[in-house]
Amino acid sequence: MELISILMPAYNAEKFIEASINSVLKQTYSRWELLIVNDGSTDSTKTIAEFYSAKDIRIKVFNQANKKQAGARNTAIENSHGSWIAFLDSDDVWEPNKLAKQIQASIDHPSAGVIYTDGWIFNDDDFNNLTPYPTITGMLIEPHDIYKMEYQCNYIPVLAVLVKRSIVDKIGLQDEGKTFAGCEDWDYWLRMARIGINFYGIPEKLFYYRRHDSNMSKNNLNMVLAQTSVFIKNFEGQYFSEKEAIRLFKKLIYPLTNNLIKNGRFEDIAFILNGVEAKLPTISFGAVKKVIKILGKMAYVPVAILGKIDLLILSPKS
Repeated sequence: MELISILMPAYNAEKFIEASINSVLKQTYSRWELLIVNDGSTDSTKTIAEFYSAKDIRIKVFNQANKKQAGARNTAIENSHGSWIAFLDSDDVWEPNKLAKQIQASIDHPSAGVIYTDGWIFNDDDFNNLTPYPTITGMLIEPHDIYKMEYQCNYIPVLAVLVKRSIVDKIGLQDEGKTFAGCEDWDYWLRMARIGINFYGIPEKLFYYRRHDSNMSKNNLNMVLAQTSVFIKNFEGQYFSEKEAIRLFKKLIYPLTNNLIKNGRFEDIAFILNGVEAKLPTISFGAVKKVIKILGKMAYVPVAILGKIDLLILSPKS
């Protein structure tokens, strides 16, 4: 039996973490280590995690100042020993046979470096009203296909995944940049696809993704910024015509830039605009930068007008 390292970042997770830990303890596949990273919590997360660690030597707790989810997962990766790595956030839950099914799938599909499952979405503690997670499963997906699939949307939630340790060693740690917060896993899957990794999706629903008021995804502007950062970082020109690529990024960039202007987040604007120009030298946001430099937070109206004109010119009918 191969050792599976389960990474659990935990920040102020006292309300839900026991359910998450217990779903690991109930796994029918028993050769695992659970690495809980208490990421600067100010509630009783540390106490709860250490209580379970004292009861089961497979559970290890690491305490650190807050570094967000990517930083917490990276701490766990650096202290893990498994030949497989799984991810479980401190508010989510697994079916008892999830890891066993994934290990069996890895035997049945030896060319797959990532094994993920289907699952459910639920709200708070309401397990009576489940919504299917929009995963795409039931097949072996080759790298170019997983890239095209994931470049549209992240269909693979982090708690669904089991990945070979050798792949993580090859691509490195998760991106701790602040503009990627909340989409580090999406970035990870695209990075794996870009180096030629096959994915296999188990069609059985073996996880429960919990929605609640503290979810990171609640901050819409930050999530759009993170999604756009993922698109820029992982852009591969061979999958797009030049015009398609320009249209894709400009449709993303103009609304995001306007929202960032309204919130005075000029550092983030520079990061996004410069990032697109570096990936696609045929794109220039010189006029947008100039208007922002002159008008500051008042630039959102002229930038909106520039965007409408630009996108009209780029429309498929033009």
